[in-house]
Amino acid sequence: MSNNGSPLRAQMPTQGWKQFLAARTRMLAAYDLARDLENNKLVKTRHGRVAEAEFRKWLSEFLPKRYAVASGYIISPGISSSEHMVHYDVIIYDQLESPVLWVEENPDSSGQGKSLAIPVEYVHAVFEVKSAFNKKSSKEAVEQLSKLKPLLARLDPPNSRSELHLPANFFCATVFFELRKEHEKDFAAMDELVEATMLRGFYGGIILRADTLDKYYSGKIYFRNENIDTGPNNSSSLSFWTTSKCLKYKDDAYFSLLLTFWEQHFSEFAFDIIALLKRTYHPNALSSLYCMGSTAMENGSCVETRCADPEAVKMYQKETAAILSAKGFVGFEPSDL
Repeated sequence: MSNNGSPLRAQMPTQGWKQFLAARTRMLAAYDLARDLENNKLVKTRHGRVAEAEFRKWLSEFLPKRYAVASGYIISPGISSSEHMVHYDVIIYDQLESPVLWVEENPDSSGQGKSLAIPVEYVHAVFEVKSAFNKKSSKEAVEQLSKLKPLLARLDPPNSRSELHLPANFFCATVFFELRKEHEKDFAAMDELVEATMLRGFYGGIILRADTLDKYYSGKIYFRNENIDTGPNNSSSLSFWTTSKCLKYKDDAYFSLLLTFWEQHFSEFAFDIIALLKRTYHPNALSSLYCMGSTAMENGSCVETRCADPEAVKMYQKETAAILSAKGFVGFEPSDL
C-alpha cells in the first residue's frame, strides 16, 4: 500500500504498454506491404504516401477530439496570392474553433488524406514524414519544414484582429519509418537534421524502427540546448546512440540533437505530442506514465539488455566519458561509468 493509504502506486512497466505498440506495428505493416508491392517498379513512391497516410490515421485516432489531423495548406493573410502555397504532410489543428477554408477532394484518399486549407492561427503542429532515415531524407525534411519560416518570424500581439503567424504553442517534428541497415553509419543524417533546431518550436522526432534491433525498439530524436560545443558522437552506430554536431545559437547557447533507441520511445513520443498541445511539455521529464514499459522491465530489470554485450558496455563507457570530458568534467574514466 502506498504512503497515502491508496492500494495503488505508480507501476513500471505500466498496464497496456505492448497493446499501445500495436498501432506502431500496424503502421509498419502497411508500409512494408506498400514496399513489397512496388519492388519491381523503377520509381518507388507509394510506400512514402502510405507512410504519411498511416501516420495521419494513427494520430487522428490517438489525439483528443479537439484536434483534427489532415494534410494540406496553412493559410495566412500575410502571404500574397501570387506566392506558391506549400503543402504539408501532417497538420494538427483545432477543429472546434477553426474553419476549413477549402477542401481538395481526392477520390482515392481517406478523410485524413484530403488536402485542407487551415487558417494559420488554428494550426498547432506540422509533421514531416519520411520513409527512411538518412542524409538525403533528413535534408529534405529540413528543407520542407524551413518553408514555415515566414509563418514563424514573430508572434502576433495578443487579441490581434489580423493574425498572420503561427501561434506561440506551435511545434514541428519529423517522422521516419525506418533506419535501414545500410544507413546505420550515415551519421551525416544527424548533422543535416540539426539544422531544423533553428526553427521556432522544433521538437525533434521519431524513427519507428531499426532493421538490426528487436521489434519494439523505436528511435527518439531529442532537441538539446547546450552551453558549450560538445561536438558530435558518431563512432558507433545510429542504432546505438548518436549526437549531432552543435549549432551556435548565441553566446553560450548551442543546439544539437541526440538519437537513442528504446522500446518505450514510441509511447514517449505519443504523449509528448499531447503535452506539447496542452503546453505542459518538459524536455527532461516523462510527459505521461501511460503505456511505459520494456521487455527488460517485464523481466524485472531496468537495465538495457542490448548493452549486456561487454564490448558494447565498454563502448558506451568510453563515449560517455569523452562527452563528459568535452563538457569540462574531469576525473572520469570509462571504468567509473
